[in-house]
Amino acid sequence: MSTKTIVITGGTTGIGFSCAEYLLGLNYQVIITGKTKDNLDSAVSKLGNNSVGILSDTSSLNDIDNLVSQVKSRFGKIDGLFINAGIFKASNFEQTSEELFDQTMNINFKGAFFTIQKFIPILKNPSSVVLNTSIVVFKAFADTSVYTASKAALESLSKVLNIELADKGIRVNIVSPGVTESPIQKKSGMSDDAIDNLLKHFSSTSPIGRIIQPTDIAPIVEFLLSDKSQVLRNEKIIVDGGTTL
Repeated sequence: MSTKTIVITGGTTGIGFSCAEYLLGLNYQVIITGKTKDNLDSAVSKLGNNSVGILSDTSSLNDIDNLVSQVKSRFGKIDGLFINAGIFKASNFEQTSEELFDQTMNINFKGAFFTIQKFIPILKNPSSVVLNTSIVVFKAFADTSVYTASKAALESLSKVLNIELADKGIRVNIVSPGVTESPIQKKSGMSDDAIDNLLKHFSSTSPIGRIIQPTDIAPIVEFLLSDKSQVLRNEKIIVDGGTTL
């Protein structure tokens, strides 16, 4: 089997990094993106051979253009794209600022939208696009209004893309993680106590008796990127340990 080449946006930590590590273990060629050089260099150093890091800010269309150009120059075409880059910052609806709204939408939705659009010319036929959304789309959580809206918008886009891109052999599917232990909580503005309480709550209420880890999500993403999922379109795989049953 020939080696598949996959791009993962936001691959320096958490889910993105774990997916890159898992794919590399199965002989994929992996390109990850990151916003800061130090984090990117550190991740690539840990991932080792067959990994490439490209500095790119998902909220910048110029950076996305540069990313596609570099990938095309080095690899020609790619087999898959994991739209993983995203942010979450907790904010009560009444206190949400325009700045936070724009920042969240620019990364989680606008950046994702144009990353897919700009990669279309170098996606093979067949190829796979996987969107990383969240259980917040169908289960309400306080202080997540903008984040929830951004992920719901991404899921709605998937339906249209599967129709419009069908003749190019591009399929789009979704992985929907539950609360996952990753650096996203530290970056959210939540206190350490709030994070601990959140993780303990979901550990104690989950049928599997623990919190979801990024390594739990990686095999699901690999399945959606692989030839094993060629007949799937707009499928959403919920990876939450059963907490939303």
